[in-house]
Amino acid sequence: MFRFKKIKISVGVYPRTAGTGMTIHRRMIIALILGLLILPSFSLASWPQTTNFFVDSDYDFYGRNQIETQLLKTTNKFYFYVDKQWYQNFNQKSELDSKLYNLATNFEYKTYPILTNLLGSEDNPGIDNDPRIIIVLNPLKDRFGGYVRIVDKYEKSIAEYSNEGQIIYLNSNLILKSPQEVLDYQLAHEFTHLITLHQKPGAETWFYELISEFAGQLISPDIAQITKQRAQSLLYSTEINLIEWKNSDKDYGKVYLFGLYIKEQFGNQFFGEILKYPSESGLISFIEVSKRYQTSFEQVFLDWLITNIANNCSLGKQYCYQGSSLKDYSVIAYSYYLPTQAKSSLSVTDSIKAWDAKLQKIIGGLGIIKLKFTIPEEVPIKKIPYIIEKVDGIKTVGFLDFSLVNIQELYVEEMGNENKAIYFIPFIGFSGEQGKTYYYSWEVSSTVLIEKNEEEIIQALLKKIDELKRQVVMLQTQLAMQKTYQYNDSCSIFSQDLSYGMRSEQVKCLQQFLSNLGNDIYPERLVTGYYGPLTLAAVQRYQLFKGIITTGYFGPLTRAAANQNL
Repeated sequence: MFRFKKIKISVGVYPRTAGTGMTIHRRMIIALILGLLILPSFSLASWPQTTNFFVDSDYDFYGRNQIETQLLKTTNKFYFYVDKQWYQNFNQKSELDSKLYNLATNFEYKTYPILTNLLGSEDNPGIDNDPRIIIVLNPLKDRFGGYVRIVDKYEKSIAEYSNEGQIIYLNSNLILKSPQEVLDYQLAHEFTHLITLHQKPGAETWFYELISEFAGQLISPDIAQITKQRAQSLLYSTEINLIEWKNSDKDYGKVYLFGLYIKEQFGNQFFGEILKYPSESGLISFIEVSKRYQTSFEQVFLDWLITNIANNCSLGKQYCYQGSSLKDYSVIAYSYYLPTQAKSSLSVTDSIKAWDAKLQKIIGGLGIIKLKFTIPEEVPIKKIPYIIEKVDGIKTVGFLDFSLVNIQELYVEEMGNENKAIYFIPFIGFSGEQGKTYYYSWEVSSTVLIEKNEEEIIQALLKKIDELKRQVVMLQTQLAMQKTYQYNDSCSIFSQDLSYGMRSEQVKCLQQFLSNLGNDIYPERLVTGYYGPLTLAAVQRYQLFKGIITTGYFGPLTRAAANQNL
């Protein structure tokens, strides 16, 4: 017996969003009403021709919480019940019967064996020794195509036959409007919820929906209409968080496209391994199984984010959708406009959470564009991908690495002439603390140069200056360390963090080290052993010189910079 906390999983539906959903109540037994290929013996008389069922008032077209139904059709796998009130006014009964026959046949001979062979079995205790699934045709609101209700065994039911088990509700208003492959897709989605709830009863909502969206693609792989609708719902998503679930069209768009991307990159078996991995957490299962494919799940997700902007297989297989339905697909990132003046700039401070990604874009500006990121030490952003788009639409991909330094700069030439946009995607993966908000900043500026040869000369000079600066830093550091050792033999290495107000021999070593760097860093040159305001200011100047955030705290990054030439 499995018991679940109260959660609610629902999916947008066809024709708008094509999907299904599920409601799970507290104190539950997973009582699956799905049939076996070989029918057991049972008494058909035990199933009534009319009965009542609970329904979800959030989905029901009339806001009801229970309906009266009649048994419409019995197949090898299903009992089809229909809302009696709706059916009495329905005048296409023969067409409905044909649709349901095809749906049941396709499920028994295609959907069921494919999904269970790949993903594993569903919980199937049956009701009254009858393993068939109950499907209730119920008029739902336009946004919904269906949902799954796992009914509480201990809930006092209004009918003997609806007090336990798992029931699939389908929108009766859409049965005849939907193509057969869409109905197969919907039923595969719903049934997969039953598999995932059995395999990983404690997993996350986004995980359940992602696996179900993949299952729908596996059964009906060529439904371009659904793919385009899902993509459309993500088109204007400038921020994507994998694990947050708000039951919106955007949420279903992200898990559909991410599932499709994983399917194209790694194949169907990847999902089978995910469900069979021995962890209740869907996120942990993805992280661990990705290692078997010589990658990390964080990198897979980041590559998918890049794909949603670049989407070009010539950049690498990992940066494109392979199906024709998404050949020209690209999300519309949040745009920042840089004025096309001789000199212009803007700066932004932004926030981000674990498994959160910002899809951002800079347009405008002329000449050389400088983009500078400052990532505080406590913010676990390891790298930021950037995409440069030329005026002819060609895109290139690069990365800014923050594994050793927390300030990085990107220069883009010929903005406005050869290049028209710069995209970048700040992202935090599993290294972020759940629920915590992190802050970072970036700034962008442009400089217009009149002549091409001037630009080339200036760039060459800038590169030469950078090289000379690096050489000066190296020589100054070596000299400072040598003088520091001569001053005090105990100053062989900075082994501890130092901060304002401290008194120690290590502070003396620090003051001597700063003094040896010259007047630009520590003009007072006092070696007292007390970490006061003069020492604090000197540390800040040194941090600025080394490209470290100027906190005045002699912490791990600053110590590493001072110790690197030992």
